[in-house]
Amino acid sequence: MKFDELKNRVSLHRGIFYCVGRGGNEETSKKVDFIHTCEPPEPVGDIPDIGMLKEFYKTFGNLRLYFDERSGESAFYIARPDEWGMLSECFHDWIDDDFNENPDMYPYWANDCIAVGEIPASGNYILMPLGGEKQGYVYEFEHDGYEFIEHAANIGEFVAKMLEPDSNILTHMAVHMTFIENDPQDQWWIKEMSDNYGRVVRTNS
Repeated sequence: MKFDELKNRVSLHRGIFYCVGRGGNEETSKKVDFIHTCEPPEPVGDIPDIGMLKEFYKTFGNLRLYFDERSGESAFYIARPDEWGMLSECFHDWIDDDFNENPDMYPYWANDCIAVGEIPASGNYILMPLGGEKQGYVYEFEHDGYEFIEHAANIGEFVAKMLEPDSNILTHMAVHMTFIENDPQDQWWIKEMSDNYGRVVRTNS
Protein backbone atom coordinates (compact mmCIF):
# COMPACT_ATOMS: atom_id res chain seq x y z
CA MET A 1 0.00 0.00 0.00
CA LYS A 2 1.23 3.47 -0.87
CA PHE A 3 0.47 5.75 2.03
CA ASP A 4 0.88 8.97 0.07
CA GLU A 5 -1.99 7.78 -2.15
CA LEU A 6 -4.03 6.85 0.93
CA LYS A 7 -3.42 10.30 2.42
CA ASN A 8 -4.61 11.88 -0.81
CA ARG A 9 -7.80 9.81 -0.65
CA VAL A 10 -8.31 10.88 2.95
CA SER A 11 -7.82 14.56 2.19
CA LEU A 12 -10.18 14.56 -0.81
CA HIS A 13 -12.96 12.46 0.71
CA ARG A 14 -15.92 14.29 2.24
CA GLY A 15 -19.66 13.97 2.39
CA ILE A 16 -22.92 14.31 4.27
CA PHE A 17 -24.71 12.32 6.97
CA TYR A 18 -28.50 12.52 6.69
CA CYS A 19 -29.87 12.15 10.22
CA VAL A 20 -33.14 11.87 12.10
CA GLY A 21 -33.88 12.62 15.74
CA ARG A 22 -33.03 9.86 18.18
CA GLY A 23 -35.68 8.40 20.42
CA GLY A 24 -38.14 7.68 17.65
CA ASN A 25 -38.52 11.30 16.60
CA GLU A 26 -38.12 10.83 12.86
CA GLU A 27 -40.18 13.89 12.00
CA THR A 28 -37.09 16.06 12.43
CA SER A 29 -34.05 15.83 10.18
CA LYS A 30 -30.53 17.17 10.03
CA LYS A 31 -27.65 17.23 7.55
CA VAL A 32 -24.15 16.86 8.96
CA ASP A 33 -21.10 17.55 6.80
CA PHE A 34 -18.06 15.36 7.46
CA ILE A 35 -14.38 15.58 6.59
CA HIS A 36 -11.25 13.75 7.76
CA THR A 37 -8.39 15.53 9.53
CA CYS A 38 -4.78 14.71 10.33
CA GLU A 39 -1.67 16.37 11.73
CA PRO A 40 1.72 16.38 9.95
CA PRO A 41 3.96 13.38 10.68
CA GLU A 42 6.71 13.52 13.28
CA PRO A 43 9.93 11.45 13.50
CA VAL A 44 8.99 7.77 13.59
CA GLY A 45 11.13 6.89 16.62
CA ASP A 46 10.47 3.59 18.42
CA ILE A 47 7.25 2.66 16.64
CA PRO A 48 6.89 -1.15 16.39
CA ASP A 49 7.55 -2.47 12.90
CA ILE A 50 4.21 -4.28 12.68
CA GLY A 51 0.95 -3.80 10.85
CA MET A 52 2.36 -1.05 8.61
CA LEU A 53 2.55 1.28 11.63
CA LYS A 54 5.91 2.77 10.66
CA GLU A 55 4.77 3.48 7.13
CA PHE A 56 1.55 5.02 8.44
CA TYR A 57 3.32 7.40 10.84
CA LYS A 58 5.78 8.50 8.19
CA THR A 59 2.72 9.96 6.43
CA PHE A 60 0.20 10.79 9.18
CA GLY A 61 0.78 12.38 12.58
CA ASN A 62 -2.66 11.20 13.64
CA LEU A 63 -5.97 10.70 11.85
CA ARG A 64 -9.57 11.56 12.70
CA LEU A 65 -12.19 10.01 10.44
CA TYR A 66 -15.70 11.34 9.79
CA PHE A 67 -15.20 14.58 11.71
CA ASP A 68 -18.06 17.08 12.17
CA GLU A 69 -16.59 20.52 12.86
CA ARG A 70 -19.72 21.90 14.57
CA SER A 71 -20.22 19.23 17.23
CA GLY A 72 -16.67 17.86 17.36
CA GLU A 73 -17.97 14.31 16.81
CA SER A 74 -15.89 11.80 14.87
CA ALA A 75 -16.13 8.08 14.17
CA PHE A 76 -12.51 6.93 14.61
CA TYR A 77 -9.34 8.48 16.00
CA ILE A 78 -5.90 7.00 15.30
CA ALA A 79 -3.70 8.68 17.86
CA ARG A 80 -0.18 10.07 17.93
CA PRO A 81 2.28 7.54 19.36
CA ASP A 82 2.76 9.70 22.47
CA GLU A 83 -0.94 9.11 23.24
CA TRP A 84 -0.75 5.32 23.08
CA GLY A 85 0.24 4.94 26.72
CA MET A 86 -2.78 6.84 28.00
CA LEU A 87 -5.17 4.97 25.69
CA SER A 88 -3.64 1.60 26.63
CA GLU A 89 -4.09 2.42 30.34
CA CYS A 90 -7.75 3.28 29.73
CA PHE A 91 -8.25 -0.01 27.86
CA HIS A 92 -6.63 -2.01 30.66
CA ASP A 93 -8.81 -0.24 33.23
CA TRP A 94 -11.73 -2.04 31.56
CA ILE A 95 -10.27 -5.56 31.40
CA ASP A 96 -7.49 -6.10 33.95
CA ASP A 97 -9.51 -7.32 36.93
CA ASP A 98 -11.58 -9.73 34.87
CA PHE A 99 -8.60 -10.80 32.74
CA ASN A 100 -6.70 -11.90 35.85
CA GLU A 101 -9.66 -14.02 36.96
CA ASN A 102 -10.79 -15.32 33.54
CA PRO A 103 -7.86 -15.16 31.08
CA ASP A 104 -9.36 -17.91 28.90
CA MET A 105 -12.30 -15.62 28.09
CA TYR A 106 -10.01 -13.19 26.22
CA PRO A 107 -7.91 -13.32 23.04
CA TYR A 108 -4.38 -14.60 23.66
CA TRP A 109 -3.01 -11.11 22.91
CA ALA A 110 -5.35 -9.07 25.15
CA ASN A 111 -2.55 -8.41 27.64
CA ASP A 112 0.07 -7.90 24.92
CA CYS A 113 -1.24 -5.17 22.63
CA ILE A 114 -1.17 -1.43 22.13
CA ALA A 115 -4.14 0.92 21.88
CA VAL A 116 -3.31 2.96 18.80
CA GLY A 117 -6.61 4.83 18.83
CA GLU A 118 -10.18 4.98 20.04
CA ILE A 119 -13.80 5.41 19.11
CA PRO A 120 -14.14 8.91 20.60
CA ALA A 121 -16.27 9.35 23.72
CA SER A 122 -17.32 5.69 23.71
CA GLY A 123 -14.93 3.71 25.93
CA ASN A 124 -13.98 1.60 22.90
CA TYR A 125 -10.39 1.31 21.69
CA ILE A 126 -8.52 0.47 18.49
CA LEU A 127 -6.01 -2.26 19.37
CA MET A 128 -3.06 -3.92 17.68
CA PRO A 129 -1.58 -7.22 19.00
CA LEU A 130 2.20 -7.12 19.45
CA GLY A 131 2.86 -10.80 18.81
CA GLY A 132 1.53 -14.12 17.60
CA GLU A 133 -0.37 -14.98 14.44
CA LYS A 134 -2.50 -11.83 14.74
CA GLN A 135 0.45 -9.49 15.19
CA GLY A 136 -0.25 -6.12 13.58
CA TYR A 137 -3.95 -6.78 12.97
CA VAL A 138 -6.41 -4.04 13.86
CA TYR A 139 -9.15 -4.82 16.38
CA GLU A 140 -11.78 -2.79 18.13
CA PHE A 141 -12.51 -3.43 21.79
CA GLU A 142 -16.25 -2.94 22.34
CA HIS A 143 -16.66 -2.52 26.09
CA ASP A 144 -20.40 -3.17 25.95
CA GLY A 145 -20.17 -6.94 25.91
CA TYR A 146 -16.35 -7.06 26.04
CA GLU A 147 -16.12 -7.95 22.35
CA PHE A 148 -12.92 -7.85 20.30
CA ILE A 149 -13.90 -7.08 16.71
CA GLU A 150 -11.36 -7.86 13.99
CA HIS A 151 -11.35 -5.09 11.38
CA ALA A 152 -8.24 -5.45 9.21
CA ALA A 153 -4.84 -7.10 8.78
CA ASN A 154 -2.96 -3.79 9.15
CA ILE A 155 -3.52 -0.09 9.76
CA GLY A 156 -3.53 0.84 6.08
CA GLU A 157 -6.20 -1.73 5.29
CA PHE A 158 -8.23 -0.47 8.24
CA VAL A 159 -8.22 3.15 7.03
CA ALA A 160 -9.03 2.16 3.45
CA LYS A 161 -11.93 -0.01 4.66
CA MET A 162 -13.38 2.78 6.80
CA LEU A 163 -13.29 5.18 3.86
CA GLU A 164 -15.73 2.85 2.06
CA PRO A 165 -18.18 1.80 4.80
CA ASP A 166 -20.95 -0.70 4.15
CA SER A 167 -24.27 -0.64 6.00
CA ASN A 168 -22.88 -2.60 8.95
CA ILE A 169 -19.92 -0.27 9.45
CA LEU A 170 -22.08 2.83 9.06
CA THR A 171 -24.53 1.45 11.63
CA HIS A 172 -21.62 0.77 13.99
CA MET A 173 -20.45 4.36 13.52
CA ALA A 174 -23.96 5.73 14.08
CA VAL A 175 -24.24 4.09 17.51
CA HIS A 176 -21.55 6.38 18.94
CA MET A 177 -22.19 9.63 17.03
CA THR A 178 -24.90 12.00 18.33
CA PHE A 179 -23.89 15.44 16.93
CA ILE A 180 -24.87 17.38 20.06
CA GLU A 181 -24.33 21.13 19.67
CA ASN A 182 -26.42 22.86 22.36
CA ASP A 183 -29.13 20.86 24.14
CA PRO A 184 -27.74 17.46 25.28
CA GLN A 185 -31.20 15.99 24.66
CA ASP A 186 -31.03 17.08 21.01
CA GLN A 187 -29.37 13.97 19.51
CA TRP A 188 -29.30 12.50 16.04
CA TRP A 189 -29.15 9.10 14.34
CA ILE A 190 -27.45 8.64 10.98
CA LYS A 191 -29.84 7.16 8.43
CA GLU A 192 -27.76 7.64 5.30
CA MET A 193 -24.33 8.74 4.14
CA SER A 194 -23.46 10.15 0.74
CA ASP A 195 -19.97 11.18 -0.33
CA ASN A 196 -18.24 13.07 -3.12
CA TYR A 197 -17.38 9.81 -4.91
CA GLY A 198 -21.05 9.01 -5.47
CA ARG A 199 -21.29 6.40 -2.71
CA VAL A 200 -24.63 6.20 -0.89
CA VAL A 201 -24.96 3.93 2.16
CA ARG A 202 -27.83 3.50 4.63
CA THR A 203 -27.71 2.24 8.18
CA ASN A 204 -29.51 -0.96 9.10
CA SER A 205 -32.07 0.80 11.28
